[in-house]
Formats: sequence, C-alpha cells, structure tokens
Amino acid sequence: MGVFDSLQELSLSNPLISSPLKQQFLHEVFRTNSSLHEIENTDRGYQAFFSRFDSLRNAAANRHRAIDSCTFADFFWVVNVLRSNNKPRRELEKAVAERLDKDINHSSLESVFIDFAASVWSLVIIGRSAAYNFYDDPIAWEASMFLHPGLNNQQPNLINTVFSPPSFLDTVKLPQSFTAANLEKIGGIQVLWTDNLADHLLLRDDDTKVMLFHHVSALRLQYYSLKTPIQDLADETIRSMALLIPPTLGAASPWFEQQQQEHHLDSEAGLCDRLNSSERQIDKFHYWRERLVLLKRTYDDAEPKNLSQLWWDDRKKTQWFTFWVAVLVFIMTVFFGVIQSVASIVQAWASVKSLKAQD
Repeated sequence: MGVFDSLQELSLSNPLISSPLKQQFLHEVFRTNSSLHEIENTDRGYQAFFSRFDSLRNAAANRHRAIDSCTFADFFWVVNVLRSNNKPRRELEKAVAERLDKDINHSSLESVFIDFAASVWSLVIIGRSAAYNFYDDPIAWEASMFLHPGLNNQQPNLINTVFSPPSFLDTVKLPQSFTAANLEKIGGIQVLWTDNLADHLLLRDDDTKVMLFHHVSALRLQYYSLKTPIQDLADETIRSMALLIPPTLGAASPWFEQQQQEHHLDSEAGLCDRLNSSERQIDKFHYWRERLVLLKRTYDDAEPKNLSQLWWDDRKKTQWFTFWVAVLVFIMTVFFGVIQSVASIVQAWASVKSLKAQD
C-alpha cells in the first residue's frame, strides 16, 4: 500500500507524524507543480503550517464531534471541490452532505467541514473558530457566495470581498528602513503574529500593534500550485513579508530569529528575497496597498518615547544629527564644567593647606 492510499484511509483524528505523510498531504491540498521529493524540509519549513492545521481540526471537532470520524480522503475531496469553485456555498453544502451521507436538514457537519477545509486551503480562517482569537467579527461565507473568483472575476465571492481593492490610491515611499524590526524599535508599534491571512497588516489597539501573517511556506505552495485562483494574492503577500522582514546576508535577521524562537513561526518568513527599489514602490501592491499606506503613515507619525527610540530614530537624518550633536555638546559642557569645578576646589584646598603650613 502506497503513502497516498495510507493517508486516504486515515481518519482526521490521526496526527500526521511522518514526513512522507506530510509531503503527500501538502501535495494533495495545494496541487503543486513540484514532485514530492522537491517539497523539502517538511518537518522544519512546514511545522508552523501543520500546527495551524491541528488547531483548526481540533476547533472543527469541538464544533462537531463527527469531524474526527471523517477521513483525509473526504478532506481532499472537499478541498478539490473548493478549488474548482463551480458552486456557491449553498450547493457545496448539499454536495458535501451527500459525500458524507448526512441529512442536510438535520446536521451541521457539512457546514463545519466546509469552513474547516476552506480555512486550511485558502489560509483565511472562515467561520467562528476556537483556534483563533478574532479582533473583529469572524468572516462569514454567505450561502449565495462562491469562495474565490476563479476564472470569472464578476461572480460574488468571499476572497474578493475580504481582499477588496483599495478605497484610495495615496502614495507613500517604502524605504529599506521600513521594516518590522524598526516598527517596534523606532515606531513603538508591536508586531503580533497571526494564522489568519485576512488579518495581515491590520493595525490594532489604537494603531499600537500590527498583525503579520507568517506562513510563507504555505503561500509559496499556493503560488506554485497548478490550479490556484489566488496566485497573485499569495505572491503579493510574500513580497510584503520581504519588504518588512528582509534577510541579512542571505540569512534571517537577528530580530526575526528571536521572534521565530519565541513564537514558533514559519522559518521561511525571514528568508524571502530582498526587494529592490523598483519592487518597493507602493504601486506594485494591490491587495495590501491600503494597509501598507496606513502602516507607513502611522510609523512616520510616531514620535520617540524614550532614549532608545531617540537613538535609533534616524528617519529625519538632519534633525537626528542636530539633536545628538546638541546632546554631545551639552554632555561635554557639563563634563568640563564639573572638571573645572573640581579643579577649582582642589586648587582652593591646596591654597588653604599651603597657608596653614606657612603659619
């Protein structure tokens, strides 16, 4: 029996432990144009993805216990139906109910299963899930709506609704210094990591926190998929991560390495190819343009709140140089003033001592 047959027969309650099973799972879900042998570093590069999958599966099982009795064959079948996108949700639920041999009028299993499979494949967490703490209302997939645009961009679909075109086309510059590390170090904007693609680059808590989606390995599988309707979205998301987390000499930056260890992030998020000056133009971003503009403006408007931020904040180089020269002059003035005062005291003390000696 091959790996594919073994995986097909497993129930969803079985954890995917071995690398061959994980590789087969990734190949079946994303339909990459790479062979199984070319999906490398499964245990490392996709560890964060499988942790996300386990959380979503457990959350779905909590919503409906029958999820655990379904097989991976059922899961792959639903994902393939979602990918083909030839049915709105209402019809999908009927098709899934027939596949699972459930009464559409007396069971919510098909609804939970669709939310689960769509959340894994699209990387957007759909429906109410205990696996994720939503800042806003959970994303609802309406019965008359398709999941993604497919070949017909005019049909109402969830992906276009969530990732709508920007409402304004303001322009900002995105210099090399505009990085996630500097957002924290200079702008005082805390980076929070998210498993939900829909929350990528969202500002929260009075613009003091920003969400970043770190599953770059899964985004690359989406991008290289043979049949992906969201290839452009995946590519642009990867480029937004390359903008904010550029590597250092071909390796992940020290800032990201620390973040990766603390939060168990996808290691590939810190290894995206650096963007050149042309690729950093805001016009090159469509899906994330509005959020990038808001984030850059928030960063530019942030004022240093402590000496550490003052030291690193060289966004306005002339003011930064003038300020620290003034600080240096002040410190030197105080230093030499203290030396002069001490010298005067010593001299006065010596004079008094000398007079006493003469007496």
